[in-house]
Amino acid sequence: MVDDKFTINRFELEQVLVQQFRILQELIVLSKSERVALLNEPELILQIVEDKEVLLDKMSLMEDKCRQIIQELSLSLDMHVEDTSIQALLPYFKPEDANRIKNLSEGIYSLAKQARELNHASQALAITKLDWVKATQLFLISIFQPDPGYRSPKGGATHQEPTTGLGVEFHV
Repeated sequence: MVDDKFTINRFELEQVLVQQFRILQELIVLSKSERVALLNEPELILQIVEDKEVLLDKMSLMEDKCRQIIQELSLSLDMHVEDTSIQALLPYFKPEDANRIKNLSEGIYSLAKQARELNHASQALAITKLDWVKATQLFLISIFQPDPGYRSPKGGATHQEPTTGLGVEFHV
């Protein structure tokens, strides 16, 4: 029975890794779409971000499931290490199973790295766009606000507070 449980857990681990791999593939596609949207279609960004959040939630659930399976496998092998990894379990699998699981793990790592790089690039692009919007806002506000110390020629007052610029409020 223990061997059957071990085989079931190994199969389940492989299935979870496949799901993680597919989620990361979808995340990369969305990240690429996000980058295009940042450049050309800003109205799509909110939906893309929500879709990415759903995928990240799924990924988090899969990671928890993966940790649980790894723990069950290590207990069935009497490995009493706090932080057992997939790599530590590979020698206990059949060579063809170990090879598939190793390849999936490496693929997941590679896709996660690619997704992280895409997100950093999108973040940099978003920050640049935001800086441009702030600079444009400052320029437009400066057009409507008088110079500091400006005195209205009306009434001949010797000192007058600067007037506000056409009711435009500015918040930084």
